[in-house]
Amino acid sequence: MRTFRSTFEIDALLRCVARRQLGLVTVAQANRIGADKHALARRRDAGALVPVFTNVMRLASVATTPPQRALAAGLAIDGATIAGTSAAIVHQLPLPARLVANPATEAVVTVGAQRIVRVDGIRAVRQTVEWPKHRWMSAYVTTPAATIVLLPRFVDDDIVERCLDHCLAHRLTTIEAIADVLQRVPASAVRRRKLLLTLINDRSSGVGHRSKLEQSVARWLQACGISGWQRNLKVDVGGGVRVEVDFGWPQDKIALEVSPFFTHGSRATQERDAERRRLLVSAGWRVVEATDADLQSARSFARVVAALTALLGEAGV
Repeated sequence: MRTFRSTFEIDALLRCVARRQLGLVTVAQANRIGADKHALARRRDAGALVPVFTNVMRLASVATTPPQRALAAGLAIDGATIAGTSAAIVHQLPLPARLVANPATEAVVTVGAQRIVRVDGIRAVRQTVEWPKHRWMSAYVTTPAATIVLLPRFVDDDIVERCLDHCLAHRLTTIEAIADVLQRVPASAVRRRKLLLTLINDRSSGVGHRSKLEQSVARWLQACGISGWQRNLKVDVGGGVRVEVDFGWPQDKIALEVSPFFTHGSRATQERDAERRRLLVSAGWRVVEATDADLQSARSFARVVAALTALLGEAGV
């Protein structure tokens, strides 16, 4: 026999459940705490609960976010795994804003090959293989390595490369883990497998995950007549601490940092990078940072060239 609970008790329990799920509550969870369909209907009519997907609601007091929508998709379909672009959002990969912020963009999950699922706003991809995944909140999400392998199904090649470099830069996964996923799943299950193999091969030489990008920067610097730099220069900033800079002019204490996708990094990564720059500045170095917008092409890199030219000119180079 179901225990009777007051309106205040039900509301408190709904908030408790939602607190662990980015403000979301499923109908099944609400039923278990004593909120039947009539109680939920009253709260929806009053504007306290807002439908997200079938059988998934959010508290109206909680703002909508892209990760919340990804989680809602994982909760909406029993046994589903958040995947594709939705998993990329969960892992904070640098997807274009049109895919992240657009509410019309379908959430993506994977389901078993025998299932046919149709839920408005969710793209359920049937899979014959079990992709590596882990628990996230109250749902499952593909691991960063599996997310990278699945991404070519949904986005362009350049976005796949950006996301791969972001994962490696922020140590979300490794080249070995991605290669292992590619080896474990059938080739027919991976779109643009050749692209992925090329990308991981380029980054497995030991030079570093940004080797290809840094090579482009080196070519752009040379084309503009800027020379005298050293790549991956280790700088002594005092106290026995050494900081590595991507391009450095040691005699003039000028550094160029190649920082793709900086604005998409985690708080911890941003704080770490800020501390590196603080140490360099304290040691008398001047730092120019090439961010995502600067690294699109030689033309967009012109702003960085101008800054370096001015600094090197002051130094008498």
